[in-house]
Amino acid sequence: MLDCSCGGSALDDNRRADSAQRHATPEPEADGWNLALTEVLVELCDGLGAHAASVHLAASDGRDLVSVAIAGTPLTVFSLPERTSADGSHTAAIAYRTGLPAHLASSPSEGPVRLLPSPCSAVSVPLTVRGRVRGVLTGLWTPPRPEAGLGALQSLLGLLADRLTESCVPSGPPEPEVRTAGFPAIIPTRGSRTRDPSSADPGWGLATVPASRGLSLMYQLHKLSMFLNLATSSENVVRAAFDHIAAPFGADGCVVALASERGLRVVGRSGARELARTVGAEHPDRGLPGLLAAHGGVPLFLADRPAVLDAYRGEEVGSVQALAVLPLTGGRTAGGCLMLAFGSPRLLEDDEQATLLMMAQQVSTALDRARLGEAERALGDALQRKLLPRVLPEFPAVTVTARYASGPETSGMGGDWYDVIPLPDGHIGLVVGDVEGHSTDSAAVMGQLRNGLRAYAAEGHAPSDVLARSCALLSELDTDLYTTCCFVSLDGEFGTAEVVLAGHPAPLLVHPDGRVSAVEAPPNVPLAVLDGQRYLSKEVAVAPGTILVLYTDGMFARTDGDPVARVRELLARDMLPDGASLHDAADRLMAGTAGGSALRSDDAVLLLARYEGSPTGAVPRIGNMLVHRQDLRSVGRVRRFVRDFLHEDGLERLADDIEVMASEITTNALVHADSDVEVWIREYADRIHLEVRDVDLRRPVITSVVEDDDVNATSEHGRGLSIVDVLSLRWGTSPSGRGKAVWIDVAK
Repeated sequence: MLDCSCGGSALDDNRRADSAQRHATPEPEADGWNLALTEVLVELCDGLGAHAASVHLAASDGRDLVSVAIAGTPLTVFSLPERTSADGSHTAAIAYRTGLPAHLASSPSEGPVRLLPSPCSAVSVPLTVRGRVRGVLTGLWTPPRPEAGLGALQSLLGLLADRLTESCVPSGPPEPEVRTAGFPAIIPTRGSRTRDPSSADPGWGLATVPASRGLSLMYQLHKLSMFLNLATSSENVVRAAFDHIAAPFGADGCVVALASERGLRVVGRSGARELARTVGAEHPDRGLPGLLAAHGGVPLFLADRPAVLDAYRGEEVGSVQALAVLPLTGGRTAGGCLMLAFGSPRLLEDDEQATLLMMAQQVSTALDRARLGEAERALGDALQRKLLPRVLPEFPAVTVTARYASGPETSGMGGDWYDVIPLPDGHIGLVVGDVEGHSTDSAAVMGQLRNGLRAYAAEGHAPSDVLARSCALLSELDTDLYTTCCFVSLDGEFGTAEVVLAGHPAPLLVHPDGRVSAVEAPPNVPLAVLDGQRYLSKEVAVAPGTILVLYTDGMFARTDGDPVARVRELLARDMLPDGASLHDAADRLMAGTAGGSALRSDDAVLLLARYEGSPTGAVPRIGNMLVHRQDLRSVGRVRRFVRDFLHEDGLERLADDIEVMASEITTNALVHADSDVEVWIREYADRIHLEVRDVDLRRPVITSVVEDDDVNATSEHGRGLSIVDVLSLRWGTSPSGRGKAVWIDVAK
């Protein structure tokens, strides 16, 4: 641990000492020093009731005092600094500079976070060897000792210091030097705290076992650290804070808030709804606890209801009976606070307060990491969506919808894509592909490959030739990324589909009678694996009402076994082709597989296409119009467009209701999305289907105010959805290219 020697300084000796020297058997003088050091610090804590105690020695340059040993419980040892400036205001520095005992009635600990939350008394006495001050012995007491009693403590510490310095003087060489291993030795003590029977303290550890309480608190701290290391989002961090801070300490709720220009912004909560609303409305000039902790870094522990009400000056805090307000200062954020709300009075002991402050520091760091990851994923997801089709085209004989979900543990810069391409011969091209990896390279290759494939298809090349040319293009891009693709050319006039694969999962067919089958097309090899590769295709018949399902492998989890069998099972169980909305089918399929669940570990793409026509029968009527950005006067044109469409087939009785719904949805799309708006209407045998598309991804809500503040801040309002909900057979929202579509079905 420590040894004694003569000659150079402590730090110089440390730099010169090699591993063998550091671990050599101590000399007899070192044994005497170590024994005295242990006895003195243990007596100071267990005998004199110190919260913690330490010995600091001067560094070689005399500018710093370096701790060689700290005694206390597993938590209180963090109350004393490992290194402090000799010119500082700590009592140890004062005693070292003056060579006289020093004390302070209240002294916060030094370091990046205040780990000794309660006032304390600090007493330091110099360690003088042969007339030279070589270090300092320090003790901390909490709660503070009366001023009159500090003189007696100084005298007792002086006696202990004499015992310590006497052990440092060997019989031989003069001017001994104390050498350390470069970090303090930790000496455990029993601790003198007893549990207050009236407190709601859960009773940490066993009172009869030394250090059990401190180790029990440290166990909670370590467990929190493990779960925060796994948190990838702010929501995960808040959940970990509740499960591993609030719950063990007996709190009923917690609120996490970050400082903003207008006060505090609640980023998460569990319970404590009224308190969260008040915290979110705190004004910088009010001086309420949340902002004081966020900006000043000062914790606040309110043990009962009167203290809570007094601190909040009549503001609504619900049924909170006690409150702990902890500053979030360990990260890079501008400040914040973590609040624990208790349902009964709760007096937090000093070691509990210290534990909570260390926990808050971990939460702050984890929150920074999670928010940075969320920002990166949002940026990646936005860039990814820019590389996907802006809108999906409409066709009389085919209805299409698509879903894209980025991997939860990636930056969002994946290589999955989909496309729907009008082909020059009247066919419809359906494309799904997957470029290996989750990086900017993956996204860049995907964007170039998608544009190239689209150009080859639009030139009228056969499906096999489209993939062959795309293979050559990928080779020219000089990338080693593995790429798979599925291309389908759908003939709406004759009801056939030509399928060509490049190492990609084969598309599925959901037949009108509910059967599900995979297209038995040649698998071929991925793109650019072999130069001059010839891609073989397979042509299949597609009956009216058949749904083609194209997807990437992120749609299913690795634990599902055979992914095709799993997808078949979900499709056969959940999808109803006759009369079902294709949007509903896509949503149910995403929700029922890893593509839309927490099991997803990769990007997921789903493209559904339902063949509506037949080789000899009529296809559904379809109409559309474009409304330019901010052109609210065109809402009247939308109403006339809807009425004219319905009038052509003698459906005037539906015109009033559908006009009202179209007007409401279009108006609010123009107001909230700030983009061009497309209106599509389609007639089926049993219903009229209307869609209004914009580029805003936010989903509308029926009411103007919802319970969830986060949803309330980001959702659109005023769409008249209450009217839509009453007048329509069903309605919903779905992704549409880079934006969304609000759709309604009205029974004929």
